[in-house]
Amino acid sequence: MGFIGEWRASRARRRRAKGYLHDVLGSPETTDIEWLSGITGDVARAERELVFARRALALIVAERDALDDRTASEVAHVLAAVIETEARESAANGAEWTARRRTYTAAMAARGNIEAPATRLGRVLLEGAGVARPTGEVLERAAQFVLSTRTKANEALRAVFGVASLPEDVRPSAMRP
Repeated sequence: MGFIGEWRASRARRRRAKGYLHDVLGSPETTDIEWLSGITGDVARAERELVFARRALALIVAERDALDDRTASEVAHVLAAVIETEARESAANGAEWTARRRTYTAAMAARGNIEAPATRLGRVLLEGAGVARPTGEVLERAAQFVLSTRTKANEALRAVFGVASLPEDVRPSAMRP
């Protein structure tokens, strides 16, 4: 492809990653903030955790569902610039994001757990907001937030990066080497 071609392709991937994050990382819905802060009593902490959850889910979707392995790397790189800007304002926020991202990633990767991934991630969301022992109803609502956010991220990923497609006369197994 050559240096110039690779540079252009990299720039295009970076531009798409910015578009994806722009679509996914808007401010949390007012109803979600009201719901979570109604449980915790802390609006700022609830909003911050909802932002962290959306970021983590955007990365998880990019890692798991992107067509190109480089997509997750580009998304992480663009998000890192956002985090770096925030960390300049408050170093604690940058460190807190790193810890929260690791917790979400670990919950998603957990094997042998009887809870569905959305429930595990909902539990992480609630713990980050300060809810140590959620009721079944609260945990279900958190799992619904996770599922909704993940669905929106998947839709944005497909809209920005495209979907896989084969001609109708080609079986997917025929594409294997």
